[in-house]
Amino acid sequence: MASAPHPPSPADRLRARIAERGAIPFAAFMEEALYGEGGYYRCGALPIGEAGDYVTGSSLSPLFGRATARLLSRLDGVLHHPAELFEAGFGTGAHLAAARAFFPAPAARRLRAWDRVSRRAPEGVETVADLDGVAERSLDGLIFSYELFDALPVHRLIGRPGGELGELWVELDGDGGFAWREGDLSDPALASLLGDPPAALAPGQVADLSPGWAPLYRRLARRLGRGLLVTCDYGFLRERLLDARIRPHGTLAAYSRQRVHRNPFVLVGEQDLTAHVDFSALVQAGEEEGLATVSLTRQALWLAACGIFEDLAGADPETRQQAMALLDGEGMGEEIRVLVQSRGVDAGAVLDL
Repeated sequence: MASAPHPPSPADRLRARIAERGAIPFAAFMEEALYGEGGYYRCGALPIGEAGDYVTGSSLSPLFGRATARLLSRLDGVLHHPAELFEAGFGTGAHLAAARAFFPAPAARRLRAWDRVSRRAPEGVETVADLDGVAERSLDGLIFSYELFDALPVHRLIGRPGGELGELWVELDGDGGFAWREGDLSDPALASLLGDPPAALAPGQVADLSPGWAPLYRRLARRLGRGLLVTCDYGFLRERLLDARIRPHGTLAAYSRQRVHRNPFVLVGEQDLTAHVDFSALVQAGEEEGLATVSLTRQALWLAACGIFEDLAGADPETRQQAMALLDGEGMGEEIRVLVQSRGVDAGAVLDL
């Protein structure tokens, strides 16, 4: 009996789509490669950790989850009831599990989680299939995410002479491989991602920007009743993100087996694709939803403010090494930014930032 044919891979579907309809925006390519059937985030167990493609701070060590749990404990006193933890984009669930294990009676505290791809959450954590299933202003406590926004599909905008704006599209070359092609904007509204008034891109400068950043952040902000919205990710405020002297070629990066490179057209569906986040867009979206901006800081300072050093007194060498990685001033301790916004609570009562 002949074996069943293998379903088309993300690369197969992208080639067929381009061959049939012509070049596509890179955002469409990235969406299929990461979230399409058989795509990177839908291929089963996430390859996160030292044996995988990349490491995140929230999954590197239980220390991060314990620091989050300490923050929840402080919120308890401000809210006068157990603060809920809601994690958006929970990935492997390692951060949630570590936070839950910190409490002697975790059942008294509600923990919920949502991800773009359906996943199993750790024991004791409720999964939410759709953010619309969480009522607006219903969540008192902490909404947390780690590297959620940098995985949203981006358009690759490019500056042209005379202040005009174009876009890098994906087409097929003569051998059927993927290649870049400069063209006009796929949607004139993409220019608004550069701000109001829009920042000017130098001729040839590339900016990797996602129209999904602000809408998703708004959806999370609307669900916060009283508490904090904490977003950890790679990125900068817009002026620095779009500085042509530092990032003339954009920030698009691919991760595979602990190595980073700049070619998204290899290992399609088998490597992670990311781009740095425009934190100005998130700050503005949150403030328009009534949140107050508390801080935009670095991961190292955030963890210190949440009490990570309380875990290091008398800690074993492995734990101390994990803490060094989380706080590394030349690694994720410096590069991961943490945006903290609040509603209805005195953030100064729970954080020393």
